[in-house]
Amino acid sequence: MNQHPHGSGASQHCFDGICETMNKLGVPRNSKWRALILFMRSIRDYDIYTPEQKRQVQELVVEVLKDRDLSEERFSEMSQRNEEILSGPWRDKLKNALDDLSHAISESRGILRKRKGDIQQLETTTVATVQGGKDLEAMLSEIRQGFHDVIRLMEQDAEKLEQLSYTDSLTGLSNRRAFEDALAKAVGQARGSGRPMCVIMADVDHFKIFNDRHGHLVGDQALSAVGSVIRECQRQVVERGGQIFSARYGGEEFTVIAQGMALKQAMSLAEHIRMRVENYDFVIRDVDGEILESGVKLTISLGVACLEDEWSDMLEQRLVNAADEALYQAKQGGRNRVAFHKR
Repeated sequence: MNQHPHGSGASQHCFDGICETMNKLGVPRNSKWRALILFMRSIRDYDIYTPEQKRQVQELVVEVLKDRDLSEERFSEMSQRNEEILSGPWRDKLKNALDDLSHAISESRGILRKRKGDIQQLETTTVATVQGGKDLEAMLSEIRQGFHDVIRLMEQDAEKLEQLSYTDSLTGLSNRRAFEDALAKAVGQARGSGRPMCVIMADVDHFKIFNDRHGHLVGDQALSAVGSVIRECQRQVVERGGQIFSARYGGEEFTVIAQGMALKQAMSLAEHIRMRVENYDFVIRDVDGEILESGVKLTISLGVACLEDEWSDMLEQRLVNAADEALYQAKQGGRNRVAFHKR
């Protein structure tokens, strides 16, 4: 991997005649403007950024050079816009984590209220047992059983809360937090065993238009349906002895970890998922569950990337970014298709 763009070398190198262009435009040497432009231009060479981030930053470079406004106000604006582009995915990740946490808190409150009632009932039952006049051994046995029952239920609650913290509430798939944990484990196993593994990134095509046309409630139904298709494909692979992990990555994006699969197999799986979604007849329902429209069609685009032997660091991030880049190519190629990351 190249040196990180924040390093001291970022402002020392020119790209595709960019220094000559800045000289013609009168951008002073050793100025903060020149350093900012070179830094933004270098973003395209770093694996830690997504294709969309790279595209947006390069458009920003063109805008800066085209406007020729080197004022202090313009510098502050461009610096802020560049930072927003680069930090955007982290903000989205934080939002998704907070949404998951909010859902888990809501669920946990319901569980705790229910368990509070069980404990109050245990108290009532214990008092009644003590006052019932039974012999000591029978009384202690009933009290002991009551406490065992409550402890067993609390242990089940703890397991449920842990599961909730790793589950996307809308689709029932694993969430991004669970995906990142599973990816780190899968990468470690792949490197230790020498077996291949790939990641598939999927995105619902034109989802914003669909959402604007039908509303967020129907949009949620569509995402839930896509999640169901992916979950069914996962079940089929697992039944055949394969190792696969699927999750909702965030928004209208989904991801699949295909362990033990080389590129050809992962591409076949991605194409299977794409066709299942394309052929699926979605049903739109109102809040009461009544069918408003049937036979609604959606498509998805998918990108596939596999763990490469020459990668030595930031393996999970490289793999996700490579799959995301392939997804971007699928969308650029017309959508409703599968593309793979080219080395």
